[in-house]
Amino acid sequence: MSDFFKDNLLKNDLVAAPLAGYSHLPYRRILRKFFNGIIYSEMISVEGLARRNKETMEYLDRLESDTPLVFQIFGGRPENYAEAVHVAENECHVDAFDVNMGCPVKKVIKAGGGCSLLGDLGRIKAVVSNIRHATEKPFSIKIRIGLDEKNLVYKEILKIAENEGVNALVVHGRTKRDMFGGTVRIDILQEIADMANITVIGNGGVAGYNTYREMKATGVAGIMIGRSMMKAPWVFKAIEDKCSDDDLYNYLSPAEIGSLLIELWSYMLEHTKGRGMKETHYMHILKKFAVWFCKGFEMAADFRTNIYKTNSIDEVLSLIRQFYRC
Repeated sequence: MSDFFKDNLLKNDLVAAPLAGYSHLPYRRILRKFFNGIIYSEMISVEGLARRNKETMEYLDRLESDTPLVFQIFGGRPENYAEAVHVAENECHVDAFDVNMGCPVKKVIKAGGGCSLLGDLGRIKAVVSNIRHATEKPFSIKIRIGLDEKNLVYKEILKIAENEGVNALVVHGRTKRDMFGGTVRIDILQEIADMANITVIGNGGVAGYNTYREMKATGVAGIMIGRSMMKAPWVFKAIEDKCSDDDLYNYLSPAEIGSLLIELWSYMLEHTKGRGMKETHYMHILKKFAVWFCKGFEMAADFRTNIYKTNSIDEVLSLIRQFYRC
């Protein structure tokens, strides 16, 4: 039997992280212009899948070319995971699943998912056991190293994962308390990579070839990129070309970046057809990307101010074309 994670990471050791609100099908199509590796979907509610909620089901949208793809699911009730997995497999082709056990956002924690699981090892065991009995598909779990420095649980979770048939462990090298700041514990990633009998993917702080090389030296099989991917989808190709962290935002020309934004909007429009999504929702997301992509550009502050003022997609696209000269 092939090993989904190991086989794909041998082809490309970079992985695109699950980012709520951003790792949707239109943006994944942009990401695939820059690499052929594993992409994780944005978080999908287990409870929503189990109830076959219409809006939740839209998160399962994918194209045949959108592969390798991991559907990330989250939720607080272990008993709902088996049904959620069955619904997903009946709705579309599934390459693999992932369980979010590392999101530190209050809304996710309040629902019993994300980092709330780090404080309940019994619930983690129940979740992964229920998934393993419900499907033969490969799946990973994505964790942080602990709730804080005094409550590190990565060793215990690794043991559960190995005993319960989890195929890969994705480790964000920060604690819940760190949120998205603080130092990424490279030493702990190396410790996990050394002791693990399953595939380990490191995550946290990689923003170019320098930080990629540092994390690669830990011995992890794959390196997941999150916030840098959101602000520079070309980061994967840039790392392949050994572009330094400092030069990441100079990797593409302004015209190339502007063309990406225009192309992204066309994918967004295509995705709204026949679905419950509204164009205004995607317009606001497009504006965020346009602002993030202009980091370090001359007159970027004025561009940010002007684009946030408008509520017309025609004006947004016009501002993008003018600023990026595309």
